[in-house]
Amino acid sequence: MDSSDTELFPAIQEVLLEFRAGKMHMEGTRVVADPRKGLVRIGRGEEGLVHIQWLDRTNNTIEDDQIVFPEEAVFEKVGQASGRVYILKFQTDDRKCFFWMQEPRADDDEELCKSVNLYLNQPIDFPTEEEENTLGEDISSRAGDLVGPSTGAELISDVSSSGPVKLSDLQRILSNIGPSGEAADPDGGLGLGDILKPELILPLMENLSLEQVASHLPEGQWSPEELMELLQSPPFRQQVDSFTYVLKTGQIDLTQFGVDPSKYKFTVLSFLEALEDSVAKTSNSDEPMQDAEES
Repeated sequence: MDSSDTELFPAIQEVLLEFRAGKMHMEGTRVVADPRKGLVRIGRGEEGLVHIQWLDRTNNTIEDDQIVFPEEAVFEKVGQASGRVYILKFQTDDRKCFFWMQEPRADDDEELCKSVNLYLNQPIDFPTEEEENTLGEDISSRAGDLVGPSTGAELISDVSSSGPVKLSDLQRILSNIGPSGEAADPDGGLGLGDILKPELILPLMENLSLEQVASHLPEGQWSPEELMELLQSPPFRQQVDSFTYVLKTGQIDLTQFGVDPSKYKFTVLSFLEALEDSVAKTSNSDEPMQDAEES
């Protein structure tokens, strides 16, 4: 978790769990305890997603905040540690957050650990139908100022019919959307769900090995057909829509994806550019290793 000003963190609408615990940080290969009195709070934000926060109990300020999606992370005791040390370990990347319990009764730690995992893996709680309609009308209104009745559909249709979607295609789509006013949506109403459509992903699967994406999927054997079913499933589409919302509203810590917030914006296109740059850097760093192995 990265420290920042409290004002940058979204308000928690519903507190699910709180317990006293200090945080820890890495120093080389050692994990060192922060001596301050701390509080871990798990709650649901206004966007319906679950947040885990760490607060300094002395001045009641939030220092760290991360969104955790269902099945994305696990909270467990560190077996190698002699004290009451716990780790929040993410399954999708190498993020690890360490805590040391400050609750008076150590006998309650195991039950508390179960509660943490229970709340972190709760289904996403989306806004009510009335709230969704209000939000949808607002988005539609803003998108209508940017895109004509059929312009967006024609552009997306044109890309999907020409084969796998590329970043250049997205740039072309967005370049045809002219901003109108200060409140204009930079993405023209487009979200990640518009990009992760089966008709756009299916052509990619013809040239992509499932082994390349296996680490990002739930455990088990996956076929291209099963992956397509996952992409079309309501729970997946809901999570994508929620992620788009928190991305566009700036309610997400981009550093957890290896993205430098100072270099990229809170837009769909900028986020995709950041991921593309990250993949390019990873590929370039792997090439010398491959050359060395071949030689």
